[in-house]
Amino acid sequence: MKELIDAAKKINKILHECEEEGVNYDTTLGRISAVKVHGVVFPTLMLMEIIDKFLKGYAERQEKTIINDDSDEIQKKYEDYAGKWNKKDLN
Repeated sequence: MKELIDAAKKINKILHECEEEGVNYDTTLGRISAVKVHGVVFPTLMLMEIIDKFLKGYAERQEKTIINDDSDEIQKKYEDYAGKWNKKDLN
């Protein structure tokens, strides 16, 4: 069982790396095809299903990335608030 869990972790890591690198489908399939359990490769159809399931979570991962990368929003708010602060009448 440990080998299956390790393989799942490797495949997940490869999928995330391929997504970040913008690797095409065939290359991604090739990379995860290299993962073996007890020296045996997974069937291609199974790997294609794994990629499909991973792909279904793409929009959610992108949304989380956008939420976490709010530096532009922070910069805009800072400029807005700092401008208002600096223009206020201190007397």
